Amino acid sequence: MRSLVAAAVVALLTIVFTLPVFAHASLLSAQPADGAVLTEAPTELVLTFNEPVSPLAVLLVGLDGATSPLDTVSAVGNALTIELPADQAVGTRVISWRAISADGHPIAGTTSFSVGAAGAEPVVAEVTPLHSEVATMLWVTRIVLFIGLFFGAGGAAFRALSPDLPQPARRLSMVTTVAGMVAALLVIGLQGLDILGLGLGNLAEGRVWVVGVASVYGQTSLVALGALVIALVGLGAKSDGWGKGLGIAAILLVGLAVSLSGHASAAQPQWLMKPALFLHVVAIAWWVGALYPLILLLRADPAVATLPLVKFSRAIPFAVVPLVASGLVLAVVQLGWPGPAWLSGYGAILGAKLLLLAGLFAIACWNRWALTAPAAAGDAGAIGRMRRSILGEIILVLAILCLVSGWRFTPPPRALALEQPVAAELTLTQGDFVATVQIAPAKVGPVDFSIGLSTADGETVAPRAVRLSVELVGVDLAPMTRSAEVDAAGTWHANGMPLPLPGAWTVEVEVRVSDFELVKLSGEFDLVP
Repeated sequence: MRSLVAAAVVALLTIVFTLPVFAHASLLSAQPADGAVLTEAPTELVLTFNEPVSPLAVLLVGLDGATSPLDTVSAVGNALTIELPADQAVGTRVISWRAISADGHPIAGTTSFSVGAAGAEPVVAEVTPLHSEVATMLWVTRIVLFIGLFFGAGGAAFRALSPDLPQPARRLSMVTTVAGMVAALLVIGLQGLDILGLGLGNLAEGRVWVVGVASVYGQTSLVALGALVIALVGLGAKSDGWGKGLGIAAILLVGLAVSLSGHASAAQPQWLMKPALFLHVVAIAWWVGALYPLILLLRADPAVATLPLVKFSRAIPFAVVPLVASGLVLAVVQLGWPGPAWLSGYGAILGAKLLLLAGLFAIACWNRWALTAPAAAGDAGAIGRMRRSILGEIILVLAILCLVSGWRFTPPPRALALEQPVAAELTLTQGDFVATVQIAPAKVGPVDFSIGLSTADGETVAPRAVRLSVELVGVDLAPMTRSAEVDAAGTWHANGMPLPLPGAWTVEVEVRVSDFELVKLSGEFDLVP
Protein backbone atom coordinates (compact mmCIF):
# COMPACT_ATOMS: atom_id res chain seq x y z
CA MET A 1 0.00 0.00 0.00
CA ARG A 2 2.75 2.44 0.92
CA SER A 3 4.51 1.80 -2.38
CA LEU A 4 1.27 2.44 -4.28
CA VAL A 5 0.69 5.72 -2.45
CA ALA A 6 4.29 6.80 -3.05
CA ALA A 7 3.94 6.01 -6.76
CA ALA A 8 0.70 8.00 -6.93
CA VAL A 9 2.37 10.97 -5.23
CA VAL A 10 5.27 10.92 -7.70
CA ALA A 11 2.92 10.61 -10.68
CA LEU A 12 0.70 13.47 -9.53
CA LEU A 13 3.65 15.77 -8.83
CA THR A 14 5.09 14.98 -12.26
CA ILE A 15 1.80 15.83 -13.93
CA VAL A 16 1.18 19.08 -12.08
CA PHE A 17 4.71 20.38 -12.65
CA THR A 18 4.82 19.53 -16.37
CA LEU A 19 1.37 20.45 -17.64
CA PRO A 20 1.47 23.55 -19.88
CA VAL A 21 -0.63 26.56 -18.88
CA PHE A 22 -0.90 30.02 -20.30
CA ALA A 23 -1.58 33.56 -19.17
CA HIS A 24 -4.73 35.55 -19.75
CA ALA A 25 -4.87 36.42 -23.47
CA SER A 26 -4.83 39.99 -24.74
CA LEU A 27 -4.95 41.47 -28.21
CA LEU A 28 -1.61 42.97 -29.23
CA SER A 29 -2.30 44.18 -32.76
CA ALA A 30 -4.66 44.04 -35.71
CA GLN A 31 -3.81 44.12 -39.38
CA PRO A 32 -5.35 46.20 -40.91
CA ALA A 33 -4.92 48.40 -37.84
CA ASP A 34 -7.96 49.51 -35.89
CA GLY A 35 -9.28 52.73 -37.43
CA ALA A 36 -7.19 52.44 -40.60
CA VAL A 37 -8.38 54.07 -43.83
CA LEU A 38 -7.52 51.81 -46.76
CA THR A 39 -7.37 52.39 -50.52
CA GLU A 40 -8.59 48.87 -51.26
CA ALA A 41 -10.78 46.41 -49.40
CA PRO A 42 -8.61 43.90 -47.47
CA THR A 43 -9.06 40.20 -48.07
CA GLU A 44 -8.37 39.26 -44.45
CA LEU A 45 -8.07 40.59 -40.93
CA VAL A 46 -5.22 39.25 -38.77
CA LEU A 47 -5.53 39.56 -34.98
CA THR A 48 -2.34 38.90 -33.01
CA PHE A 49 -2.52 37.99 -29.31
CA ASN A 50 0.07 37.48 -26.61
CA GLU A 51 -0.77 33.76 -26.51
CA PRO A 52 -2.68 31.19 -28.57
CA VAL A 53 -6.46 31.61 -28.64
CA SER A 54 -9.32 29.66 -30.16
CA PRO A 55 -12.04 31.48 -32.14
CA LEU A 56 -15.64 31.20 -30.98
CA ALA A 57 -17.60 33.62 -33.15
CA VAL A 58 -16.77 36.41 -35.63
CA LEU A 59 -19.36 38.85 -37.02
CA LEU A 60 -19.02 41.46 -39.75
CA VAL A 61 -21.10 44.54 -38.95
CA GLY A 62 -22.03 46.23 -42.22
CA LEU A 63 -22.60 49.88 -43.03
CA ASP A 64 -26.28 49.56 -42.13
CA GLY A 65 -25.55 47.87 -38.78
CA ALA A 66 -26.63 44.44 -40.00
CA THR A 67 -24.43 41.54 -38.91
CA SER A 68 -23.29 38.48 -40.83
CA PRO A 69 -21.13 35.64 -39.50
CA LEU A 70 -17.62 35.13 -40.83
CA ASP A 71 -16.97 31.40 -40.76
CA THR A 72 -13.54 31.18 -42.38
CA VAL A 73 -11.25 31.75 -39.41
CA SER A 74 -7.90 30.03 -38.88
CA ALA A 75 -5.75 30.00 -35.75
CA VAL A 76 -2.00 29.65 -36.27
CA GLY A 77 0.33 30.34 -33.38
CA ASN A 78 -0.78 33.50 -31.61
CA ALA A 79 -2.74 34.85 -34.61
CA LEU A 80 -6.31 34.57 -35.80
CA THR A 81 -6.73 35.10 -39.54
CA ILE A 82 -10.27 36.07 -40.54
CA GLU A 83 -11.17 35.87 -44.22
CA LEU A 84 -13.24 38.89 -45.32
CA PRO A 85 -15.79 39.02 -48.15
CA ALA A 86 -14.56 40.45 -51.45
CA ASP A 87 -17.49 42.81 -52.10
CA GLN A 88 -16.82 45.41 -49.39
CA ALA A 89 -18.22 48.81 -50.35
CA VAL A 90 -16.71 52.19 -49.54
CA GLY A 91 -17.19 53.21 -45.91
CA THR A 92 -16.59 51.94 -42.38
CA ARG A 93 -17.44 48.55 -41.00
CA VAL A 94 -16.69 46.68 -37.76
CA ILE A 95 -15.57 43.12 -37.11
CA SER A 96 -16.81 41.83 -33.74
CA TRP A 97 -14.92 38.78 -32.48
CA ARG A 98 -15.10 36.42 -29.55
CA ALA A 99 -12.43 33.89 -28.57
CA ILE A 100 -11.25 31.86 -25.62
CA SER A 101 -7.79 32.17 -24.11
CA ALA A 102 -5.70 29.19 -23.11
CA ASP A 103 -6.45 29.73 -19.39
CA GLY A 104 -10.18 29.30 -20.04
CA HIS A 105 -11.31 32.95 -19.96
CA PRO A 106 -13.47 34.17 -22.83
CA ILE A 107 -12.32 37.42 -24.45
CA ALA A 108 -14.10 39.65 -26.95
CA GLY A 109 -13.52 42.85 -28.87
CA THR A 110 -14.16 44.82 -32.03
CA THR A 111 -11.90 46.13 -34.78
CA SER A 112 -12.95 48.72 -37.35
CA PHE A 113 -11.47 49.94 -40.62
CA SER A 114 -12.63 52.03 -43.54
CA VAL A 115 -12.36 51.49 -47.27
CA GLY A 116 -11.91 54.58 -49.43
CA ALA A 117 -12.94 57.07 -46.76
CA ALA A 118 -13.98 56.99 -43.13
CA GLY A 119 -17.67 57.16 -42.43
CA ALA A 120 -19.93 56.84 -39.43
CA GLU A 121 -19.21 53.60 -37.62
CA PRO A 122 -22.18 51.23 -37.36
CA VAL A 123 -23.55 50.75 -33.87
CA VAL A 124 -22.35 47.51 -32.30
CA ALA A 125 -24.24 45.94 -29.43
CA GLU A 126 -22.18 45.79 -26.27
CA VAL A 127 -20.72 42.35 -25.66
CA THR A 128 -21.74 40.94 -22.30
CA PRO A 129 -19.08 38.38 -21.42
CA LEU A 130 -20.99 36.87 -18.54
CA HIS A 131 -24.71 36.97 -17.77
CA SER A 132 -25.45 38.01 -14.19
CA GLU A 133 -27.44 34.88 -13.41
CA VAL A 134 -24.64 32.71 -14.81
CA ALA A 135 -22.11 34.61 -12.68
CA THR A 136 -24.22 34.04 -9.56
CA MET A 137 -24.61 30.34 -10.27
CA LEU A 138 -20.88 29.99 -11.01
CA TRP A 139 -20.06 31.62 -7.70
CA VAL A 140 -22.46 29.39 -5.73
CA THR A 141 -21.41 26.16 -7.44
CA ARG A 142 -17.73 26.99 -6.95
CA ILE A 143 -18.36 27.47 -3.22
CA VAL A 144 -20.10 24.09 -3.06
CA LEU A 145 -17.28 22.50 -5.07
CA PHE A 146 -14.67 23.93 -2.70
CA ILE A 147 -16.63 22.68 0.31
CA GLY A 148 -16.74 19.22 -1.26
CA LEU A 149 -13.02 19.27 -2.03
CA PHE A 150 -11.85 20.55 1.35
CA PHE A 151 -14.37 19.06 3.76
CA GLY A 152 -15.08 15.92 1.71
CA ALA A 153 -11.70 14.93 0.27
CA GLY A 154 -9.96 16.56 3.24
CA GLY A 155 -12.14 14.54 5.58
CA ALA A 156 -11.14 11.36 3.74
CA ALA A 157 -7.47 12.29 4.24
CA PHE A 158 -8.08 12.58 8.01
CA ARG A 159 -8.13 8.79 8.09
CA ALA A 160 -4.33 9.02 7.95
CA LEU A 161 -4.51 10.44 11.49
CA SER A 162 -7.49 8.52 12.80
CA PRO A 163 -8.55 5.31 11.00
CA ASP A 164 -11.68 5.20 13.18
CA LEU A 165 -13.35 8.25 11.65
CA PRO A 166 -16.47 9.11 13.71
CA GLN A 167 -19.63 8.09 11.87
CA PRO A 168 -21.17 11.60 11.90
CA ALA A 169 -17.92 12.96 10.42
CA ARG A 170 -17.89 10.17 7.83
CA ARG A 171 -21.50 10.95 6.87
CA LEU A 172 -20.85 14.70 6.60
CA SER A 173 -17.76 14.10 4.48
CA MET A 174 -19.76 11.81 2.21
CA VAL A 175 -22.58 14.36 1.87
CA THR A 176 -20.20 17.21 1.06
CA THR A 177 -18.33 14.94 -1.36
CA VAL A 178 -21.51 14.08 -3.26
CA ALA A 179 -22.53 17.77 -3.27
CA GLY A 180 -19.09 18.62 -4.64
CA MET A 181 -19.52 16.03 -7.40
CA VAL A 182 -22.80 17.62 -8.49
CA ALA A 183 -21.19 21.07 -8.36
CA ALA A 184 -18.22 19.89 -10.44
CA LEU A 185 -20.59 18.77 -13.19
CA LEU A 186 -22.58 22.01 -13.04
CA VAL A 187 -19.41 24.10 -13.28
CA ILE A 188 -18.67 22.47 -16.65
CA GLY A 189 -22.02 23.57 -18.09
CA LEU A 190 -21.83 27.04 -16.54
CA GLN A 191 -18.34 27.51 -17.91
CA GLY A 192 -19.71 26.60 -21.35
CA LEU A 193 -22.37 29.30 -20.95
CA ASP A 194 -19.68 31.78 -19.93
CA ILE A 195 -17.51 30.99 -22.97
CA LEU A 196 -20.42 31.23 -25.42
CA GLY A 197 -21.95 34.29 -23.72
CA LEU A 198 -25.30 32.54 -23.18
CA GLY A 199 -27.85 32.61 -20.35
CA LEU A 200 -29.07 29.87 -18.02
CA GLY A 201 -31.86 29.02 -20.43
CA ASN A 202 -29.27 27.51 -22.78
CA LEU A 203 -27.76 25.17 -20.17
CA ALA A 204 -29.35 22.06 -21.70
CA GLU A 205 -27.81 22.65 -25.14
CA GLY A 206 -25.23 20.08 -26.17
CA ARG A 207 -22.77 22.65 -27.54
CA VAL A 208 -22.60 24.32 -24.11
CA TRP A 209 -21.35 21.12 -22.48
CA VAL A 210 -18.98 20.29 -25.34
CA VAL A 211 -17.34 23.71 -25.03
CA GLY A 212 -17.32 23.51 -21.22
CA VAL A 213 -15.60 20.12 -21.18
CA ALA A 214 -12.99 21.29 -23.71
CA SER A 215 -12.06 24.34 -21.60
CA VAL A 216 -9.37 24.30 -18.93
CA TYR A 217 -12.05 24.92 -16.29
CA GLY A 218 -13.78 21.81 -17.62
CA GLN A 219 -10.54 19.88 -17.16
CA THR A 220 -10.28 21.21 -13.61
CA SER A 221 -13.83 20.07 -12.88
CA LEU A 222 -13.19 16.59 -14.29
CA VAL A 223 -10.04 16.14 -12.20
CA ALA A 224 -11.91 17.48 -9.15
CA LEU A 225 -14.68 14.98 -9.88
CA GLY A 226 -12.08 12.20 -9.92
CA ALA A 227 -10.70 13.41 -6.59
CA LEU A 228 -14.17 13.37 -5.06
CA VAL A 229 -14.93 9.88 -6.37
CA ILE A 230 -11.67 8.58 -4.87
CA ALA A 231 -12.50 10.38 -1.60
CA LEU A 232 -15.95 8.78 -1.51
CA VAL A 233 -14.47 5.32 -2.01
CA GLY A 234 -11.86 6.05 0.66
CA LEU A 235 -14.51 7.18 3.13
CA GLY A 236 -16.43 3.96 2.60
CA ALA A 237 -13.41 1.64 2.61
CA LYS A 238 -13.35 -0.86 5.48
CA SER A 239 -9.61 -1.38 5.21
CA ASP A 240 -7.68 1.25 7.14
CA GLY A 241 -4.79 1.00 4.72
CA TRP A 242 -6.95 1.60 1.66
CA GLY A 243 -8.89 4.35 3.39
CA LYS A 244 -5.67 6.16 4.31
CA GLY A 245 -4.10 5.73 0.86
CA LEU A 246 -7.20 6.82 -1.04
CA GLY A 247 -7.66 9.84 1.24
CA ILE A 248 -4.11 11.04 0.59
CA ALA A 249 -4.51 10.42 -3.16
CA ALA A 250 -7.75 12.43 -3.09
CA ILE A 251 -6.21 15.60 -1.61
CA LEU A 252 -3.27 15.35 -4.00
CA LEU A 253 -5.78 15.27 -6.86
CA VAL A 254 -7.50 18.29 -5.29
CA GLY A 255 -4.20 20.18 -5.54
CA LEU A 256 -3.79 19.06 -9.15
CA ALA A 257 -7.35 20.07 -10.07
CA VAL A 258 -7.08 23.62 -8.75
CA SER A 259 -3.64 23.99 -10.36
CA LEU A 260 -5.01 23.37 -13.85
CA SER A 261 -6.87 26.64 -14.37
CA GLY A 262 -7.29 30.21 -13.25
CA HIS A 263 -5.09 33.28 -13.04
CA ALA A 264 -2.77 31.98 -10.34
CA SER A 265 -1.93 28.82 -12.27
CA ALA A 266 -1.28 30.85 -15.42
CA ALA A 267 1.15 33.36 -13.93
CA GLN A 268 4.86 33.36 -14.58
CA PRO A 269 7.32 31.98 -13.59
CA GLN A 270 5.66 28.60 -13.99
CA TRP A 271 8.40 26.69 -12.16
CA LEU A 272 7.47 28.67 -9.04
CA MET A 273 3.73 29.31 -9.39
CA LYS A 274 2.53 25.80 -10.19
CA PRO A 275 4.24 24.14 -7.19
CA ALA A 276 3.17 27.06 -4.95
CA LEU A 277 -0.49 26.72 -5.90
CA PHE A 278 -0.37 22.93 -5.60
CA LEU A 279 1.16 23.08 -2.10
CA HIS A 280 -1.24 25.87 -1.07
CA VAL A 281 -4.33 23.87 -1.96
CA VAL A 282 -3.10 20.54 -0.56
CA ALA A 283 -2.19 22.21 2.74
CA ILE A 284 -5.64 23.80 2.95
CA ALA A 285 -7.38 20.48 2.24
CA TRP A 286 -5.30 18.72 4.91
CA TRP A 287 -6.07 21.35 7.54
CA VAL A 288 -9.74 21.98 6.78
CA GLY A 289 -10.61 18.30 6.39
CA ALA A 290 -9.51 17.62 9.97
CA LEU A 291 -11.66 20.26 11.67
CA TYR A 292 -15.08 18.59 11.89
CA PRO A 293 -13.73 15.12 12.77
CA LEU A 294 -11.73 16.70 15.60
CA ILE A 295 -14.84 18.36 17.04
CA LEU A 296 -16.60 14.97 17.13
CA LEU A 297 -13.58 13.17 18.55
CA LEU A 298 -13.40 15.73 21.37
CA ARG A 299 -16.97 14.79 22.31
CA ALA A 300 -15.93 11.14 22.68
CA ASP A 301 -13.83 9.45 25.34
CA PRO A 302 -10.55 11.41 25.79
CA ALA A 303 -8.69 8.16 25.35
CA VAL A 304 -10.11 7.94 21.81
CA ALA A 305 -9.42 11.58 20.95
CA THR A 306 -5.92 11.88 22.42
CA LEU A 307 -3.92 10.06 19.75
CA PRO A 308 -5.41 11.77 16.65
CA LEU A 309 -5.39 15.13 18.45
CA VAL A 310 -1.69 14.83 19.25
CA LYS A 311 -0.93 13.59 15.73
CA PHE A 312 -2.78 16.55 14.22
CA SER A 313 -1.00 18.99 16.55
CA ARG A 314 2.35 17.62 15.44
CA ALA A 315 1.44 17.53 11.76
CA ILE A 316 -0.25 20.93 11.37
CA PRO A 317 2.99 22.98 11.20
CA PHE A 318 3.93 20.95 8.12
CA ALA A 319 0.73 22.27 6.51
CA VAL A 320 0.76 25.83 7.85
CA VAL A 321 4.36 26.65 6.86
CA PRO A 322 3.95 25.75 3.15
CA LEU A 323 0.47 27.30 3.23
CA VAL A 324 1.81 30.68 4.38
CA ALA A 325 4.92 30.58 2.19
CA SER A 326 3.05 29.61 -0.96
CA GLY A 327 0.32 32.17 -0.20
CA LEU A 328 2.91 34.95 -0.02
CA VAL A 329 4.39 33.86 -3.35
CA LEU A 330 0.98 33.80 -5.03
CA ALA A 331 0.03 37.22 -3.64
CA VAL A 332 3.28 38.94 -4.66
CA VAL A 333 3.19 37.53 -8.20
CA GLN A 334 -0.47 38.39 -8.71
CA LEU A 335 -0.36 41.86 -7.16
CA GLY A 336 3.30 42.84 -7.09
CA TRP A 337 4.86 44.36 -3.99
CA PRO A 338 2.51 46.42 -1.80
CA GLY A 339 1.29 49.45 -3.73
CA PRO A 340 -1.73 50.81 -5.65
CA ALA A 341 -2.45 47.41 -7.20
CA TRP A 342 -3.38 46.12 -3.75
CA LEU A 343 -6.35 48.52 -3.79
CA SER A 344 -7.89 46.81 -6.83
CA GLY A 345 -10.93 44.54 -6.61
CA TYR A 346 -8.64 41.52 -6.53
CA GLY A 347 -6.60 43.19 -3.79
CA ALA A 348 -9.74 43.94 -1.77
CA ILE A 349 -10.69 40.25 -1.80
CA LEU A 350 -7.14 39.33 -0.83
CA GLY A 351 -7.17 41.87 2.01
CA ALA A 352 -10.41 40.48 3.38
CA LYS A 353 -9.02 36.95 3.07
CA LEU A 354 -5.86 37.95 4.96
CA LEU A 355 -7.92 39.41 7.80
CA LEU A 356 -9.90 36.19 8.11
CA LEU A 357 -6.69 34.17 7.89
CA ALA A 358 -5.18 36.22 10.71
CA GLY A 359 -8.12 35.21 12.91
CA LEU A 360 -7.85 31.61 11.72
CA PHE A 361 -4.14 31.39 12.52
CA ALA A 362 -4.69 33.04 15.92
CA ILE A 363 -7.27 30.40 16.83
CA ALA A 364 -5.03 27.61 15.52
CA CYS A 365 -2.08 28.87 17.58
CA TRP A 366 -4.23 29.09 20.72
CA ASN A 367 -5.47 25.55 20.13
CA ARG A 368 -2.02 24.10 19.61
CA TRP A 369 -0.04 25.84 22.33
CA ALA A 370 -2.67 26.49 25.00
CA LEU A 371 -5.37 23.85 24.67
CA THR A 372 -3.96 20.69 23.07
CA ALA A 373 -1.97 19.45 26.07
CA PRO A 374 -4.75 19.88 28.69
CA ALA A 375 -7.38 18.59 26.25
CA ALA A 376 -5.29 15.48 25.54
CA ALA A 377 -4.97 15.02 29.30
CA GLY A 378 -8.75 15.00 29.66
CA ASP A 379 -9.35 18.55 30.98
CA ALA A 380 -13.08 19.04 30.35
CA GLY A 381 -12.81 22.84 30.25
CA ALA A 382 -10.00 22.74 27.69
CA ILE A 383 -11.92 20.21 25.59
CA GLY A 384 -15.01 22.45 25.53
CA ARG A 385 -13.01 25.53 24.62
CA MET A 386 -11.20 23.65 21.87
CA ARG A 387 -14.46 22.37 20.37
CA ARG A 388 -15.85 25.91 20.26
CA SER A 389 -12.64 27.34 18.80
CA ILE A 390 -12.56 24.67 16.06
CA LEU A 391 -16.17 25.56 15.23
CA GLY A 392 -14.98 29.16 14.88
CA GLU A 393 -12.26 27.93 12.50
CA ILE A 394 -14.88 26.22 10.34
CA ILE A 395 -16.96 29.40 10.14
CA LEU A 396 -13.91 31.42 9.10
CA VAL A 397 -12.96 28.80 6.50
CA LEU A 398 -16.45 28.95 4.96
CA ALA A 399 -16.19 32.75 4.77
CA ILE A 400 -12.79 32.47 3.09
CA LEU A 401 -14.17 30.00 0.53
CA CYS A 402 -16.95 32.46 -0.31
CA LEU A 403 -14.34 35.16 -0.88
CA VAL A 404 -11.91 33.18 -3.01
CA SER A 405 -14.77 31.94 -5.21
CA GLY A 406 -15.14 35.57 -6.29
CA TRP A 407 -11.61 35.61 -7.72
CA ARG A 408 -12.96 33.81 -10.78
CA PHE A 409 -14.61 37.10 -11.79
CA THR A 410 -11.91 39.54 -10.63
CA PRO A 411 -8.71 39.34 -12.68
CA PRO A 412 -5.54 40.25 -10.75
CA PRO A 413 -3.60 43.40 -11.69
CA ARG A 414 -1.05 41.15 -13.39
CA ALA A 415 -3.70 39.90 -15.82
CA LEU A 416 -5.26 43.34 -16.24
CA ALA A 417 -1.86 44.68 -17.25
CA LEU A 418 -1.63 41.97 -19.89
CA GLU A 419 -5.07 42.92 -21.18
CA GLN A 420 -3.89 46.47 -21.88
CA PRO A 421 -1.75 46.29 -25.04
CA VAL A 422 1.29 48.55 -24.70
CA ALA A 423 0.84 50.68 -27.82
CA ALA A 424 0.87 54.26 -28.95
CA GLU A 425 -0.67 56.16 -31.83
CA LEU A 426 0.40 59.51 -33.28
CA THR A 427 -1.34 61.74 -35.78
CA LEU A 428 1.27 63.84 -37.60
CA THR A 429 0.44 66.71 -39.93
CA GLN A 430 2.46 68.79 -42.35
CA GLY A 431 0.60 71.09 -44.69
CA ASP A 432 -2.06 69.01 -46.41
CA PHE A 433 -0.52 65.69 -45.39
CA VAL A 434 -1.64 63.52 -42.45
CA ALA A 435 0.27 60.46 -41.19
CA THR A 436 -1.25 58.12 -38.62
CA VAL A 437 1.60 56.23 -36.95
CA GLN A 438 0.84 53.20 -34.77
CA ILE A 439 3.63 51.96 -32.49
CA ALA A 440 3.29 48.48 -31.01
CA PRO A 441 4.46 47.60 -28.53
CA ALA A 442 5.53 50.97 -27.12
CA LYS A 443 8.14 49.41 -24.88
CA VAL A 444 11.83 48.59 -24.99
CA GLY A 445 12.69 45.90 -27.53
CA PRO A 446 11.65 45.22 -31.12
CA VAL A 447 8.98 47.75 -32.12
CA ASP A 448 6.66 47.69 -35.14
CA PHE A 449 5.61 50.92 -36.85
CA SER A 450 2.53 51.12 -39.09
CA ILE A 451 1.93 54.31 -41.11
CA GLY A 452 -1.28 55.33 -42.81
CA LEU A 453 -1.07 58.33 -45.16
CA SER A 454 -3.86 60.61 -46.30
CA THR A 455 -4.66 64.21 -47.10
CA ALA A 456 -6.38 66.53 -44.64
CA ASP A 457 -9.77 65.82 -46.24
CA GLY A 458 -9.35 62.04 -45.92
CA GLU A 459 -8.13 61.10 -49.36
CA THR A 460 -5.49 58.38 -49.36
CA VAL A 461 -1.96 59.12 -50.52
CA ALA A 462 0.17 56.69 -52.54
CA PRO A 463 3.77 57.99 -52.35
CA ARG A 464 6.80 56.50 -54.06
CA ALA A 465 8.61 55.71 -50.82
CA VAL A 466 8.41 56.20 -47.05
CA ARG A 467 11.36 56.31 -44.67
CA LEU A 468 11.17 56.26 -40.89
CA SER A 469 13.68 57.76 -38.45
CA VAL A 470 13.54 57.50 -34.64
CA GLU A 471 15.79 59.15 -32.04
CA LEU A 472 15.90 59.15 -28.23
CA VAL A 473 15.42 62.66 -26.82
CA GLY A 474 18.29 64.06 -24.73
CA VAL A 475 20.61 61.09 -25.25
CA ASP A 476 23.69 61.00 -27.44
CA LEU A 477 22.42 58.11 -29.53
CA ALA A 478 22.48 58.15 -33.31
CA PRO A 479 19.05 58.12 -35.01
CA MET A 480 17.83 54.79 -36.36
CA THR A 481 16.35 54.85 -39.83
CA ARG A 482 14.58 52.28 -41.92
CA SER A 483 12.73 52.22 -45.24
CA ALA A 484 9.11 51.26 -44.86
CA GLU A 485 7.36 48.67 -46.99
CA VAL A 486 3.79 48.97 -48.21
CA ASP A 487 1.18 46.22 -48.02
CA ALA A 488 -1.74 45.50 -50.31
CA ALA A 489 -4.01 47.72 -48.22
CA GLY A 490 -1.76 50.79 -48.67
CA THR A 491 -0.36 50.83 -45.11
CA TRP A 492 3.40 51.28 -44.72
CA HIS A 493 5.37 49.20 -42.22
CA ALA A 494 8.76 49.33 -40.55
CA ASN A 495 8.78 46.30 -38.27
CA GLY A 496 11.19 45.05 -35.67
CA MET A 497 13.10 48.27 -35.05
CA PRO A 498 15.25 47.61 -31.93
CA LEU A 499 14.67 50.46 -29.48
CA PRO A 500 17.00 49.81 -26.51
CA LEU A 501 16.10 52.47 -23.92
CA PRO A 502 12.92 53.82 -22.29
CA GLY A 503 12.00 57.49 -22.42
CA ALA A 504 10.76 60.09 -24.91
CA TRP A 505 11.51 59.33 -28.55
CA THR A 506 11.00 61.44 -31.66
CA VAL A 507 9.78 59.85 -34.86
CA GLU A 508 10.13 61.44 -38.30
CA VAL A 509 8.33 60.15 -41.36
CA GLU A 510 9.81 61.12 -44.74
CA VAL A 511 7.29 60.78 -47.53
CA ARG A 512 8.71 60.82 -51.07
CA VAL A 513 5.71 62.03 -53.02
CA SER A 514 7.59 62.53 -56.31
CA ASP A 515 11.09 63.22 -57.60
CA PHE A 516 10.66 66.84 -56.62
CA GLU A 517 8.54 66.64 -53.47
CA LEU A 518 9.60 65.29 -50.07
CA VAL A 519 7.32 65.77 -47.06
CA LYS A 520 8.60 65.33 -43.48
CA LEU A 521 6.23 64.78 -40.54
CA SER A 522 7.47 64.42 -36.97
CA GLY A 523 6.18 63.81 -33.47
CA GLU A 524 7.09 62.35 -30.10
CA PHE A 525 6.08 59.23 -28.18
CA ASP A 526 7.02 57.56 -24.90
CA LEU A 527 8.65 54.15 -24.62
CA VAL A 528 8.22 52.17 -21.38
CA PRO A 529 10.67 49.58 -19.99
